[in-house]
Amino acid sequence: MQRKIEVRTIGGESTVILVSPDSRVADLKFLLSESLPPARQSTGFHLYFKGARLSLDDLISSLEIGEGEFMVLVPFAKKKRQLPLQLDPTMEGAEPSVRSQENQPSSAADSVWLDIMGDISSLNDIPSDDFGAEVDSIRGANGEESPVIDNPEKRRKSGDFKAIEDILCSDKQDFLGKNTSDKIGKFVDSISCLSDLNTGRCLLLEFCCDECPAAENCACPLWLKKVLKTFTLLNVLYAFFHSQRNFMTWSFLNETFKQPNLFGLDELCMLDVEKLSLLSPEVVMLLGTEEKVPTSLSSAIVIHYSSNYLINQTKITAQIKAARKPTTLAIVNAVEKRMIAFRTDLWRLIRCFMENMPAKAVTPYIPSLQDIITLKGSLCVPGCNTVNEAKTRATLPRCADRNNIEPTEMIYHLKKGIGISGQVVHIEEINAKLAVHVEIPDGLQDVTKASLNRMGISRLYSHQADALHASLSGKSIVVATSTSSGKSLCYNIHVVDALSKDLEACALYIFPTKALAQDQMRAFVEMTSGFDIGLNIGIYDGDTSQIHRTWIRDNARVLITNPDMLHLSIMPDHAKFMRIFSNLRIIVIDEAHTYKGAFGCHVALILRRLRRISLLVYGCNPLFIFCTATSANPREHAMELAGLQTVELIQNDGSPSSAKYFVLWNPPFRLETKSCKSRQKSLNWEISTRRTSPILETSHLFAEMIQHGLRCIAFCKTRKLSELVLCYTREILQKTASDLVDVISVYRGGYTPKERRRIEADLFENKLRGVAATNALELGIDLGCIDATLHLGFPGSIASLWQQAGRSGRRSRQSLAIYIAFEGPLDQYFMKFPNKLFRRSAEYCQVDGQNEKVLEQHLACAAVELPLCLQYDEKYFGPGVEQAIISLKNRGYVHVHPQNSETKCWSYIGPEDRPSMEVSIRSIESNKYKVIDEMSHEVLEEIEESKAFFQVYEGAVYMHQGDTYLVKSLELSEKIVFCQKADLKYYTKTRDYTDIHVMGGDIAYSPEITPTFASVRTSAQVNSCKVTTIWFGFHRIWRATNQIFDSVNLSLPSFSYISQATWIRVPQAIKAAVHKNELSFRAGLHAASHSLLNVVPLYMMCNASDMGTECANPHETRDIPERLLLYDRHPGGIGLSTRVQKIFGELLTAALELVSTCGCDNNTGCPNCVQVLSCGEYNEVLDKSAAILILDGVIEAEKLQCTNGFSS
Repeated sequence: MQRKIEVRTIGGESTVILVSPDSRVADLKFLLSESLPPARQSTGFHLYFKGARLSLDDLISSLEIGEGEFMVLVPFAKKKRQLPLQLDPTMEGAEPSVRSQENQPSSAADSVWLDIMGDISSLNDIPSDDFGAEVDSIRGANGEESPVIDNPEKRRKSGDFKAIEDILCSDKQDFLGKNTSDKIGKFVDSISCLSDLNTGRCLLLEFCCDECPAAENCACPLWLKKVLKTFTLLNVLYAFFHSQRNFMTWSFLNETFKQPNLFGLDELCMLDVEKLSLLSPEVVMLLGTEEKVPTSLSSAIVIHYSSNYLINQTKITAQIKAARKPTTLAIVNAVEKRMIAFRTDLWRLIRCFMENMPAKAVTPYIPSLQDIITLKGSLCVPGCNTVNEAKTRATLPRCADRNNIEPTEMIYHLKKGIGISGQVVHIEEINAKLAVHVEIPDGLQDVTKASLNRMGISRLYSHQADALHASLSGKSIVVATSTSSGKSLCYNIHVVDALSKDLEACALYIFPTKALAQDQMRAFVEMTSGFDIGLNIGIYDGDTSQIHRTWIRDNARVLITNPDMLHLSIMPDHAKFMRIFSNLRIIVIDEAHTYKGAFGCHVALILRRLRRISLLVYGCNPLFIFCTATSANPREHAMELAGLQTVELIQNDGSPSSAKYFVLWNPPFRLETKSCKSRQKSLNWEISTRRTSPILETSHLFAEMIQHGLRCIAFCKTRKLSELVLCYTREILQKTASDLVDVISVYRGGYTPKERRRIEADLFENKLRGVAATNALELGIDLGCIDATLHLGFPGSIASLWQQAGRSGRRSRQSLAIYIAFEGPLDQYFMKFPNKLFRRSAEYCQVDGQNEKVLEQHLACAAVELPLCLQYDEKYFGPGVEQAIISLKNRGYVHVHPQNSETKCWSYIGPEDRPSMEVSIRSIESNKYKVIDEMSHEVLEEIEESKAFFQVYEGAVYMHQGDTYLVKSLELSEKIVFCQKADLKYYTKTRDYTDIHVMGGDIAYSPEITPTFASVRTSAQVNSCKVTTIWFGFHRIWRATNQIFDSVNLSLPSFSYISQATWIRVPQAIKAAVHKNELSFRAGLHAASHSLLNVVPLYMMCNASDMGTECANPHETRDIPERLLLYDRHPGGIGLSTRVQKIFGELLTAALELVSTCGCDNNTGCPNCVQVLSCGEYNEVLDKSAAILILDGVIEAEKLQCTNGFSS
């Protein structure tokens, strides 16, 4: 193992040499003559240790060099003298040599030692490993002198280091004040070129051709100038800490860099420091919590993880504080030495890159920062300091404390702990709100008042009273107030009062999830406990046994169900529910905002069917009570959902709320260097910058909450994510608090009813401290006192985010919510612009009850329940009912019964006994392909026709439940796919393109004669469109390398459907501007369309699969429509395009903001701006710069149209 030997000179210079234990002093002197300028420049020198001059033959291992001890180099002038004749010891008569006594201390040596120590007394404050990590050798790899380093007199050319003395003499209390920061900024600005210290000439000029414009002065690229300035700033800041004998920490730098333009450098972040560490790891050192803390403050720039950790290093801190305060000269020398060492490493990397360029390169290529870092990670560059593993981020500490922490204290704890890397980008404090109470209405039944009294309710919130007054007067209402505002009482009081007044009356509760149904049944039973009258209640869903179903039909007065059971079981067999339907007075629809998109279209038709049979068959016209999260259009949404003419809106929230702290948490960046083999089997290195895993960040946060006594729900978007978070959190707790591993669980769909009930009960009874859950726990469930919620990624809508956050803070307790961002467009948009999240009104909730495809499906179901009649049914199903009936008649689903020929009542005669079983209310299409296992003949899946050929075709690799299948045959006529399980090392991707033909709108292709800019129509339109997808082949791609190894042609029928699209023309002047900038208009249009698609969820509650856009085919050369277009991806459309058309201008502005503020430097963009997972062309042909020009141009054109008074 090599030893570090520190050597100091009388002139105050110092170095550390690495030598092997079996080396001799002669070997050490040779290394010094090659590396230390005073040794190289002198004619000779001696080495002294503890006052004794060392002999050349002395072994290094024989010297007992303790910590803090060093050798001293003393130069001397050699005298010419004749050397005595040396006898060969092997010759006969030779006298044996006497062992040298030079290593023995003498009075003369003591005198010399005292003189030397007096000369270097100013260095006593510098610890043992001072300046040690400079360089192993300061000559080039081939022996020539490095132009970066020269003698001490000339080294001052690397910067005006006298300025540092002035900076260090500044007011220590105001070190970051304007006066001192200006001085630092001026010094930093003076370092702008990697130059030869002898001549001042830029070192990169030797690689530039004579025609290069930069050859006049400096050829340093912008990234190199920034690297030099960033290092200079870091070096000066570290010198200040050195002068105070303190450590520099990650948190200090992170907070300092957040101050804009403090030292004349914009947009500095900790990622820049990490890059410096990669370039010169022994000059810029990032230390984690488990690494040894060096006591030296000058040999390298050492950035410690946190000051909290250093406080515990009492021994090290005491050593630093006990040392004599360093002199200004010593600090300035340390700054200069670090600068020289860093510049030397940097220059060697650049020179190595340039000298190893391919010989065929005609024009020299100045490397990028990524090239240099990649080179550093992949090659052993001669003369450069290396480490086994470059640290790109300090290791996350594991908190071992178990003390309880309040939610407000937790924020500070996190910022000083696992959030030390600057993950906390925003803290929103939501103030507490007082309740607005009113008296309970006098008109209620005594039994209802007694029930409220037993629950401890003597007054109502104002919105509860408003809702009660409106519904008791016979009006249908929608209550749109905040989470945990007591909305359930708005309908429970009315139901209890109505059912206790009329002993035959019944009510129907419709909830979107089973968990919410269970929770609300528990609340209703508690409210009605002790009643003398029978208010039997029962849940009728997929978990209900057949025996219990019979009891519910015969006895229940409050029936709780969901839209699926209503559609599949209750309404097709409505005669079995005759007692309930005949006495139905109230229909409650809770969490109405969840009914949107394709699902919302189906639910709208189901509720119309429900109203139809209630009135036409059983003579009941029940009132509706909707409860919903806050949205932009709660009243309109409720009316469209049930087909009602009027609904009264209740939205003046009178409920109290406790203080809540909402934290935005953005995982920090880290650098990754990956190796991959090319087809020529050569090893290539790629460096990428990406954020740390948000899943791991969430798991660490979850563990912190549980460990410090906060009951928590970690919301995840998928079942898999929730399972991963639980797994990682348990691993963390196993190391920090093993007894808490079993107090967390997962709550998601797919569990048995018994498991779900157990988890809900354990949460309510505090047996569980936390759960990782999907949105199954989002809706209205009372889980007791939850202190904190974690949100892994944007849940899809602002309303859903607030719903989830509302699970914490009940019972008027302070609470905490933390939103952890993915690397997605909306997540990063909110991280950059928090006000867009906290100041934005809720999104629109869109549903279309007139979708032709959905209408036909539900009219067939309605015909089974009761024959269709135009005279009555247009009231429920709208003006499209006649055309839909004709379509059903032509397809053989309905016919006019001869006995009803005059009234034209249409009865069902279709092929299915129960058409409701063939209608999936989670999708629009009815035609599907069945995927069948060829061996077991099991139906694996049914895929909608519009999506089938993306997954199954002859030769396709099909995935199901983690198993790999090879598609063997495709029966187009019968819509059947046969596949066989196979262990394959590749996957397949289709080659396809989609055309959108807008019908009835203005032309979208460029006209033959280009009109003037002002006359081009730019206002958004909405039209019907024909969507056609053509599949022409597929790729086979190796899983291990993602490389395409085969391409196969396909002959499949195209698929078309009619939908709706909203679009806006891109003026010719904008296209010309894009071409003028030598950018691709086609790629820019593609990227701009993607950005629009990415921001739609900011304004509307919809799923990612609900809308699409035009994607540029890389293999196509025909003209493309000059437009930005979004369309409904569901046959017939679901009304989204109509809504988007009204807010197109806002979408353009948000899309431009999203793209222009994204920090990615790749012109093809990234998933945070112009890339989308659903792109049919796999995000090829994208140009971010062109997209910015297009979006900005269209916005300006739109403004110009408004200014000129033009209206579409």
